[in-house]
Amino acid sequence: MNKTFKDFILEDLDGFFNEDEFADRHELDGQNLGLIVIDSSLEDLIGFGREQLDAAQEVFKVFKTVYVKSSDFYIPKVDSGLNLDGQDYYVEEAKDQNGVIKIVLSAHES
Repeated sequence: MNKTFKDFILEDLDGFFNEDEFADRHELDGQNLGLIVIDSSLEDLIGFGREQLDAAQEVFKVFKTVYVKSSDFYIPKVDSGLNLDGQDYYVEEAKDQNGVIKIVLSAHES
């Protein structure tokens, strides 16, 4: 059987989630996993400036984008709670992208 491009991508995931390369150990909902975690701003996520968004929402939020292998975790429901490294977040977005789950989390700044 010939391998497809998707097969090669799935094989390469171990390289991306290698802790000597891109990933770091984090606790995600009680599981100790190799994750890629990126601090994100809302303007990065949707293209508006923070001042515009803060004025409209009157709330300051922090965002994190988490990448995890879909074989290691589940796709959480939007608006559900998720704990990352002892901090509670809300799930803004979650989807599987070719074997990698992308989760966008938000929390109110304290």
